[in-house]
Amino acid sequence: MEIKKIKADRDIIQDAVNIYNGVYAPLKGFLRQNDFKSVIENMRLESGEVWSIPIVLDIGRDDYERLKGEEELVLIDENGEARAVIKNIEFYLYNKEVFAKNVFGTIDPAHPGVKEVMEMGEFLVGGEVAEIFSEDKIFPDYHFTPAETKNIFNNKGWKTIVAFQTRNVPHKSHEFLQKKALEMTDAIMVHPVIGKKKPGDFTDEAILESYKILLEKYYPKEKTFLNILPIKMRYAGPREAVMHALIRRNYGCTHMIIGRDHAGVGNYYGSYDAHNIFDNFNKDELGIEILKFENVSHCHACGELKMDGDCEHGQENKFSISGTKMREMIKNREILPPQLIREEISEFLINHPNPFVE
Repeated sequence: MEIKKIKADRDIIQDAVNIYNGVYAPLKGFLRQNDFKSVIENMRLESGEVWSIPIVLDIGRDDYERLKGEEELVLIDENGEARAVIKNIEFYLYNKEVFAKNVFGTIDPAHPGVKEVMEMGEFLVGGEVAEIFSEDKIFPDYHFTPAETKNIFNNKGWKTIVAFQTRNVPHKSHEFLQKKALEMTDAIMVHPVIGKKKPGDFTDEAILESYKILLEKYYPKEKTFLNILPIKMRYAGPREAVMHALIRRNYGCTHMIIGRDHAGVGNYYGSYDAHNIFDNFNKDELGIEILKFENVSHCHACGELKMDGDCEHGQENKFSISGTKMREMIKNREILPPQLIREEISEFLINHPNPFVE
């Protein structure tokens, strides 16, 4: 009998690929009901293993009526091409408000993650990702699976590798944190998120090209590795920080930088909520060491970048610029302040036709 099919969007298909490739380990599939409930309530699977964000496959009632009773299904893309097989499936209802409140800390529909949950189908489908038929290899020169990355690290002789998560072009403050972490480790993996983002964020291409400029000109090649992470942003703040750390562990990193407002949006999270959430876990169960770095700004009195608390000068001596202001300057083709960003990256951005998601 032919396996029934269900159309899935790009993000769901990418989640299936990430599950299959071990990016989301210990997950083996889209969450079944007991694991979903446990992740929502405790940031752990039913087994007790740490996992903080539900990875789910949602469907509407019509699809549920068509598929109920099936034991497996095939995910197809918008062109009707088969992309993944899901086996041992389970259908269940869920509460969207409980989902949103627990994961995002709010049910405000202005939050992009909440909005997405509220637009999901009525039912969830749990089940093992048993097979992947094809995978979109975007930016193939910088697209490596966890197995490939671990092999690369091993061949280079790196024992300690720090991960840097980003969905932005590199500021000098980012560079400061990365190089500080490099003093503690053998190498750094810069791991930009490549995938769905909210309007106003930098495009995938702008982020990747900016980092290629930075790493080529200002970093030791023998200690750096640029690798993309194909995943959508969920803007879940502290919970997403935990998921991002687990993902970097799966890629073979031993350390991860968590800075101010990791995976945040608007004013929904405190500046260092993504630091504090790691107090709920120990290093052994996470499998990765978290480097909790403070905010960095340029101090006029010191004449250099300083981490908050590392100099005695007041805020009147600190130079900083909001992301909103920076984006306005780029849109107006204004050269960005050299205290903020490397000149070559500034020139690249202001000469780019449009470096922002629309």
